[in-house]
Amino acid sequence: MASGKVKEFTHQDVLGMLSAVNDLFDGSGRIFNQYHHEPAANSIAAQELTSFPKPGLVTDVYYRGMLSMEAAGDHLVGFTACLAEPAKTLAPATCVRGLLESCALAAWFLDPDVDVKTRVGRCFAFRYEGFMQQIKCFQVEKRQAEIDLVHKRMIKVEQDAISLGYPRLSKKNGAINGIAQHMPGITELIGTTLNFETAYRLLSGVAHGHHWAIHQLGFQGVEAKSADGQDIKALEKYVHPNVFLYLGLIATSSFARVIWYLWRLYGWDLKEAEHLLDTTYDRLRVRSELRFWR
Repeated sequence: MASGKVKEFTHQDVLGMLSAVNDLFDGSGRIFNQYHHEPAANSIAAQELTSFPKPGLVTDVYYRGMLSMEAAGDHLVGFTACLAEPAKTLAPATCVRGLLESCALAAWFLDPDVDVKTRVGRCFAFRYEGFMQQIKCFQVEKRQAEIDLVHKRMIKVEQDAISLGYPRLSKKNGAINGIAQHMPGITELIGTTLNFETAYRLLSGVAHGHHWAIHQLGFQGVEAKSADGQDIKALEKYVHPNVFLYLGLIATSSFARVIWYLWRLYGWDLKEAEHLLDTTYDRLRVRSELRFWR
């Protein structure tokens, strides 16, 4: 009969996880470079490029997906580097948080199960969000000339979207309120693409300095003595093996999903991807039912 107790992992388990994660990153890069970033002739991507009226917009979505994948890879390597001796306790959590954001965007752009019009519409929505963020950035220093240029660019992109049959999204006063579709919030996007909304909220708590989250991930309670010799309870930084194996699994699962989506979209050899992912998950001792590519 199962005891119901949570298994306690060791720092040696963490070292094994870090090795597996680094090998996943290196292995995916080696395979990726073999294809020279080009889709196979009979792939979903090749069909989309020939069927959409403006193939350059399709290429742009692929580029943005792979750029987000590159950003995720950087966060992945940062996560493992933060756990090298002397290991950090909180920085790894913020690396995984950044990785979740980048992986969610990459998966949203590269999802092989959506049609090309939806894919390009997602890119339009993301570009509108980017325009708005640029405007807010320039408003801090009252850089009106740059703000005007962004507004002009936004209007041009909106016109391009309307010419392709996407709806106009505007406020009651006529101001642009989105392009093609409304962009989901990043928390929602992480939930729908990666199924890690709860983890993301916890990691955001760390990034935002909330003590309830910091206590859980980077500290442990200890018995100590006060200056006058009284017994007190205190906190000290601690690398919890279970916590960081959990973070490693989140990071691996998210990055693996983007790999799988890109390989399917571009028509690359899925056996190669399966072997890489299975090898990684075997080393992490992940159960078969959690291997989404099967």
